Amino acid sequence: IPWGPASIQVALARKSPFLASTNKVSGFMLANHTSMAELFDRLLGQYDKIRRRNAFLDNYRREPMFQDNLDEFDSARETVQCLVDEYRACERKDYVDYGGEVLEE
Repeated sequence: IPWGPASIQVALARKSPFLASTNKVSGFMLANHTSMAELFDRLLGQYDKIRRRNAFLDNYRREPMFQDNLDEFDSARETVQCLVDEYRACERKDYVDYGGEVLEE
């Protein structure tokens, strides 16, 4: 994709300060990439099935916060959907302009 720099950051250390190891080099990688959208999308599908059936919600309805409604769950679902939408958007060439409403002063 043209909007993202093609870079890889690598840090090498002679010895881990946390683990005893016989290896000369140790490492750790934490990756965040657009495949996460599939994971969250699957999670949303599972949530929607449970929510349609109102399954497993009895314990929550006993709590004062959820006695009247389950709006917190719906709000959380919407937040995760926005996350999926942004992951999908960053796969496009025009991601730089995603959600870029310019505020006029």
